Amino acid sequence: MANYIHVPEGAPVVPKLDVTLDEHDYRAGALKLIKTLRPHWKPSEVKMKSFTDGITNKLIGCYVGGSMQDVVLVRVYGNKTELFVDRENEVKSFRVLQAHRCAPRLYCTFNNGLCYEFLQGVALEPEHIRSPAIFRHIVRQMAKYHAIHAHNGWVPQSDLWLKMSKFFSLVPTHFEDPEKDHRLNSEVPSAECLRDEMIWLQQNLSKLGSPVVLCHNDLLCKNIIYNQQEDVSLPKSLHLLHRAIATDWRCSVCPARTPPGPEMSNSLTTNMLGTIIKPLTLGTTSMNLQV
Repeated sequence: MANYIHVPEGAPVVPKLDVTLDEHDYRAGALKLIKTLRPHWKPSEVKMKSFTDGITNKLIGCYVGGSMQDVVLVRVYGNKTELFVDRENEVKSFRVLQAHRCAPRLYCTFNNGLCYEFLQGVALEPEHIRSPAIFRHIVRQMAKYHAIHAHNGWVPQSDLWLKMSKFFSLVPTHFEDPEKDHRLNSEVPSAECLRDEMIWLQQNLSKLGSPVVLCHNDLLCKNIIYNQQEDVSLPKSLHLLHRAIATDWRCSVCPARTPPGPEMSNSLTTNMLGTIIKPLTLGTTSMNLQV
């Protein structure tokens, strides 16, 4: 139970609606959800905007009127994503973060997805992440995540290597499509090579003594929303798990495909240390230092 996400008492209950959306023809199903979540909206006036930045899921914004002030986000799970994403843990993650005012409101779940609050702001790009004025906001928000105790008295332990092993078990060894099979064999390292690298990483990183805390685990630029009036939000949290704090740190120090350079890295490191030390030292439960 050391990697279990505990939902605190008083966290909002999330209703489950018996609706299934067709990701290719989603309007009818989305309107069924809106009928429950926004009963005062007229179906004929509901507009829908499809967001295209997601890789595995389909995301639709539902709203009425000329501006997107009150938007219900409908996320439809991608095909077979349940093989590597724990959907029950995803809902728990939303509830834990919502209880600590670190996440948008989760309105409901449905058979193949969930609905939640749309946060106003701008999805960041690598050039934004490099701005000291913005990345200081990011590390402060990360520190709030890392200071949350969601283990209900258990000493939290990382499940990073267990999860990676599970991913390896899902990796295909060949494709029926000749073109895909050629790309797999010519462009992707072999499973044996990747497993050897993972073992090497586990043996070396486990010695670092990085505190195990609640991590976001998916801090891509587009998953960080910046609102100039309100601060930074990290709304996408389906991967919330107990991990070494360096797991989130790595994503923020080098969020772009190109290295951030020593000046930014040093500045971000200084800010990160300043934001994590206080919540970690003030915590009532000692941290288990491992990756």
